[in-house]
Amino acid sequence: MMNIQEFQIDHWSKQTTRAPGSYASALSVNDLKRLSTNPGLEVFDPELKLTYGSYEGSLRLRERIAELHSSENNKLTAENVLITPGSIMANYLLLSTICGPGDHVICQYPTYGQLYLVPKFAGVDVGLWKMHENGWMPSIDELAAMIKPNTKAIILNNPNNPTGAVLPIGFLLKIAEIARRYNILVFSDEVFSPMYFTEPAPPSFVSIGYANSVATGSLSKAFAIPGIRLGWIVTQNTELMHKVSKARDYTTISVSQLDDSVAAFALDPAVLPNLMKRNLALCKESIAILDEFVKRNAKQCHWVTPRGAGTAFVQILDRDRKPVDDMEFGKRLSDEESVCVIPGACFSEGSSDDFKGYVRITLGDPNLLRESLPLLERLFQKI
Repeated sequence: MMNIQEFQIDHWSKQTTRAPGSYASALSVNDLKRLSTNPGLEVFDPELKLTYGSYEGSLRLRERIAELHSSENNKLTAENVLITPGSIMANYLLLSTICGPGDHVICQYPTYGQLYLVPKFAGVDVGLWKMHENGWMPSIDELAAMIKPNTKAIILNNPNNPTGAVLPIGFLLKIAEIARRYNILVFSDEVFSPMYFTEPAPPSFVSIGYANSVATGSLSKAFAIPGIRLGWIVTQNTELMHKVSKARDYTTISVSQLDDSVAAFALDPAVLPNLMKRNLALCKESIAILDEFVKRNAKQCHWVTPRGAGTAFVQILDRDRKPVDDMEFGKRLSDEESVCVIPGACFSEGSSDDFKGYVRITLGDPNLLRESLPLLERLFQKI
């Protein structure tokens, strides 16, 4: 990639008090074992030979990931899954494969910067499909108007980081209808799925009946084990899977067999329900704490309650009810109170005022919020 720039979120974290990760409080191996309803189920076999593992990932793991992305009417198989070292690699491989110089892609916005910056730095024309602050939903009509003759992909992030917005099934079907009309690939980053706080939860995009689609995910966010560096690509598009597999040959021989084993354990039917129950409870508790905080400080902040993911996007206002400079606010919060939030500017591409005054707050650790929010309130008195 030419003219690559520093990744804003990581650059911010290096300069300030390090922000907590955007996932539920991380689990240990023993924590995982205690969540299992099958006492005989082992996290990994101590006799496992530490050789290279299966190129695609173990069959056991790929079957469980296929089930995660299946719907009642569309059952996926292990053949639809490719394992990668984290979803950041899955996304990179896909973005490097599906578009290049002279192509156009459309990316939901705001979102994790990798999804629109990797194409941009590779010479791709990137259109930002902006979500509207009134509910953080984008417009289907605006999406249709953005289509060009050279549009190769529509890139989604569901549930969304940083806003916590969720695109429901009816909305996803409308996206699929537009994509089908122009034979455009839909790439859905589902790294926070199945972290949904309201019902009904939407299915994975790859299981709604549009075959020219692909999804990525990992264990890092919804499943709260980011130290297991394991992600995946899921698609029924065999041609795309072949192209991505060829690209993967240049980066990965196989993922760690230990990571593969822990991942398969976490996604086992004896573990997964309790794992998600635990992680959802932590995030819902955090939402209740933040909701009370926002109501108590209604003159200086507001938000749209997250419907999924592990993050909230809160706008901070000064005493004149104008959005603060979020970069300056975040720096003061770090310097004066040793609390780190991610400024909205770290999610901005183009105008730095796109999300002025907004900060991203992590939901995964309610106790950390209880400690940090009074310090944030203290800074309110100074702005």
